[in-house]
This record gives sequence, structure tokens and C-alpha cells, in this order.
Amino acid sequence: MGIDSTATIESNSPGASGGARNPTVIVIGTGLSGVVMGMRLMKAGFSNLTLFEKSHRIGGTWNYNDYPGLTCDVPSHYYQYSFEPSGSWSHRFCGGPEIRNYFEDMAKKYNIFSRIKFNKEVTNATYADGQWQVETTDGETATADFLISACGILVRPKYPEIPGMDSFAGTTVHSARWDHSLNLNGKRVAVIGNGSTGVQMIDPISKVASRLVTFQRTPQWVIPVPNRPYSKFEQKLATHVPGLSKLLYRTYRFMMEQMMGRGIIRDGWSRKIVGKVCRMNLGNVKDPVLREKLTPDYTPMCKRLVMSSSFYPAMQRDNVELVTCGIDHIEPRGIVDNEGKLHEVDIIALATGFHANEYMLPMKMTGENGLTLDEAWKDGPTGYRTVAMPGFPNFFMVMGPHSPVGNFSLASIAETQSEYILHLIEQWRAGKFKAIAPRQDATQKFNDDMKANMKDTVWLTGCSSWYLDKNGVPGSWPWTATKFRRDLKDAKLEEYRVVAK
Repeated sequence: MGIDSTATIESNSPGASGGARNPTVIVIGTGLSGVVMGMRLMKAGFSNLTLFEKSHRIGGTWNYNDYPGLTCDVPSHYYQYSFEPSGSWSHRFCGGPEIRNYFEDMAKKYNIFSRIKFNKEVTNATYADGQWQVETTDGETATADFLISACGILVRPKYPEIPGMDSFAGTTVHSARWDHSLNLNGKRVAVIGNGSTGVQMIDPISKVASRLVTFQRTPQWVIPVPNRPYSKFEQKLATHVPGLSKLLYRTYRFMMEQMMGRGIIRDGWSRKIVGKVCRMNLGNVKDPVLREKLTPDYTPMCKRLVMSSSFYPAMQRDNVELVTCGIDHIEPRGIVDNEGKLHEVDIIALATGFHANEYMLPMKMTGENGLTLDEAWKDGPTGYRTVAMPGFPNFFMVMGPHSPVGNFSLASIAETQSEYILHLIEQWRAGKFKAIAPRQDATQKFNDDMKANMKDTVWLTGCSSWYLDKNGVPGSWPWTATKFRRDLKDAKLEEYRVVAK
């Protein structure tokens, strides 16, 4: 049965007189997006739930990334679920293990571990006969009434294509696949890449390495935010007075949305203040030659803003060298730059990022009438209001295309999206529809409006970043975070196509 082109849930609702139904739900991924989706579903009583996780543990980004200096660049009290505040954060910006422990605690509290199948990577999903059929790498198959992707946006590590890399006689390690048996003490270390990850690595590695060479392709704007520890008294106070933790959540959210958020979407006071603070911070680099090398030629926040109070001091240490002329090739002894100089090193640390904005890819998907994900995304990932796609009934995404990911809390974003998705599944449980997918015209209008509002964003002021798709168009949310929460507060059912029961 095809999806009626004019029906809405209201006009076709058969009512819930037949009693509540219990749908089968599959969630792909158990990072912060998958965990909060599981929490929502479990709390709402959806017992036929399975979460597929390709790793041996939950955590997503905070499972795969555990390099020296790893710290979240969003305040701890904001990088949590608002309805499950923690008062035990040790620092204003916590490290990866502490964040992963928080998500693991949430999964335990909501009994999600009993629903997870570990070491199960989903490779294919097909919509047929009103259900989703999924397949994993080891041949397991499963069916569900609803399929939810919580695969994240920065997942698959990107390895640079540098001639001779395989010939290096030392050790090469990617930041997202860090080897904890690696001993950096007294070693000569090269760091390739200087985004947030590369910047975070510099200080701790420079303190133990005999020599550190960092290879910079593009300088970053760095805003200084001291990462002060919370005292035991402050932790106890936030734990025993839950309202305090919630107040801190709202305070940090307001600060980031008003300062970062508004500066990203339009020029004005917030963009100017951020720029001034970044330039003042750069002035702390005393050597004019080094300062010039570290000075970006683009507007602050055009790339993801780097938050660090330790980067510039570390770059001025005697054992740290900055190379900006580029890499020609790698040989067994080390890295040869474009000026022909050999930098002999023992370890090469790759802070070269990820294949950004892949979402479910490279997973294969087939929706209604044989529509494949590759066909739907032939011009790049796109969707409806960050959570759904036309032609893919009963399929939703947490952290899907166009999510407001620029210097915001992904936990907050996932919380909003998961609540929206849960609301629609509850409509199904009440017997109000059989299948639902966004209308093509509504999706097109959303994307047209989004592109029209991109013209004033900082992403289009002249830089190259992972926020831009292959056509140079930003893929993020061009409005305020307040509008994001408002737009996803209630489903605009007139923008959906449904199949009645």
C-alpha cells in the first residue's frame, strides 16, 4: 500500500479504541544519541527494543576517542541530559572517560544494557511489507516497525594520503584509535592536524616528549576558557541540590546559545566580541614570527571554534616546533616537509579528523518503492527538520542532517530530537497510523528555507571546514537553538504523509 499524498494523522485517525500496540524498535548506535533514545523509549514502556552497537561498549565518540588531552569543549553541566543532571563533574570541561561514564550510568539506570547487542554493525536496512529489515556484518537479521539511526556525525577516521606513510619505521596512531600502550616519554613526536583534537594534544604531549613537531595546514582561532576543577564541596552541593545543577545547565546553555549561537548565524555584537577575545588571546604569543604563523585569515567561528587556555603557552615551549609549509612525503626516519627538511620522529600522531557528515553511511538503505539512500543523497545528505527523510517510512534520525552542531551541546540536540521521535512512535502505539514519512514538498521547503537563511552565517565568510558539503553549502542549522527546540516541540503533521491503520 502506498503512502497517501494528502492524508494526515488527524484526518485519518482510526482512534485508539483497539488498545495500545507495542511496536518493535531498532536503534543503530549507542553513543549519546542512541542512549538518550533508548532512555526515552524504555521510560515510555516500549519493551520490544533492540540497540545494535558495532563496538564492544557504548559511548560512541567517547568510546573511540581517548587520546592525550581529550576534553569536551562544551561545559560539563551543559553536556548532559537536562532531565538527568549530575553534580559530580570534576571540571568545568571534563575529560572523555568521565563523560563516557556518565552515559554508561544513564544506560544502567534505564536498563538499556539488556537491550544492546554489541559487536553488531548494521550493514543494510530495507523497508518491505510495512517493516524494516536489518542485516549485520555477521549475518544476523532482525525486523522492526521503527528504525532509528543514532550513528553520529564524526565516526569514521580520516587517514591522510601522504606518500610514503607505510614506509615509516616508527609508530603511527590516529587520535580516534589511540594505542594506550604507546609510551611518549622522551620520544620525538609529530602531530599532523591542528583542529580541536590536535590542539588538545599539544600541551600534554609537549610535557613528556623530548621534541614535538606539529604540522599545521590552516591556523585556528582559539578562545581561552580556563578549565577549573570543581571542589568536593561544589560537587556535593550540586549533587544534593539538584536545582543547582539544572541552573548551571540553563546558564551555560544561555551563554553558548547567545554568544556562540547568534554569532554563527548573523553578524553582530556576539560575533564581534568572540573575534576580539580570540585576537587578544593570540596576542599572548610573544614571538611575532610564531604569532604570524598561528594567525588565521578567516572570521572566528567560520571553522569550529577551538577552546583552550593551554595551547598558546605550549606552542612557545622550547621543545615544540611549528611547521606550516606542508608535508612532501614520509620516509622511514620521519616526515619531509615541502622545503625538503627531514623531521626525524619516533611517533606520528594523526589528528586528521573524520569523514564528516556521513551519518548512516556507508550502510546501505532501501526505502519505499526501491528508493535507496545513495539515490536520496546523491547531491549530499539532506532530510526533513534533522529527523526524517521522504520515502523512508517509520525511519528517524537522532543527529541527522542539518542538526545545529556548531559549538553546541550534542546532548541537548539529541534530547530534543529523541523527544520528537518518541511522540510520533506513541501516536503509532495509540493506533493512529501504520506508517509515516515527511512529504517531499515539505522537505523541499525546509531545505529551501534553510539555504536562504545561510547567507548571513559565519560559515560562508570564507573558509574551508567540515561544516560545508561538497558544493560548499553549509549542512548545519542556520537559525537559533531556540527555534530548533520550538520547531521540534510538536510534529507538524500536515507536513507528513501517512498510511492509516
